[in-house]
Amino acid sequence: MKTKHISAIISVDDYEKATSQIETLMKKGEENLTGEEMLMLDKMAELAEAYEEHNKMTPIPRSKALAKENDKDKIAIILGYEPDLIGIVEFKMFQLKMNQNSLAEMLKMPASKISHILNKKREPDVPFLKGIHEKLGIDGNYILEAV
Repeated sequence: MKTKHISAIISVDDYEKATSQIETLMKKGEENLTGEEMLMLDKMAELAEAYEEHNKMTPIPRSKALAKENDKDKIAIILGYEPDLIGIVEFKMFQLKMNQNSLAEMLKMPASKISHILNKKREPDVPFLKGIHEKLGIDGNYILEAV
């Protein structure tokens, strides 16, 4: 990946660039990242988190506890845009340091099914939606609105 390394986040513009790079790396999937990309992802996540803390942005809980109703709005603020359902799932996976295989294990589903859903080659089904609600804590009302 040929991108400029961010060494500090001091402005909203820096923050938006960092979150854009984080999202790009997350979309590749953890298993497809090089060692350098993993280090860059970790560093940018730390910088973004420090920026959020310094600017009193409300961080999203990094636990598997059930999501709050405004969790979607917090994610939108962090990413700088309102993500779709798959974007929310990917963000939660990133928070929990999960890859597609670990999500498949958690949801007790084949990894190929998870891959197809996350790559939008297959529509999410009820067991997937129920699983992301129960295991990732994504608000059920948001899930119902999104599908």
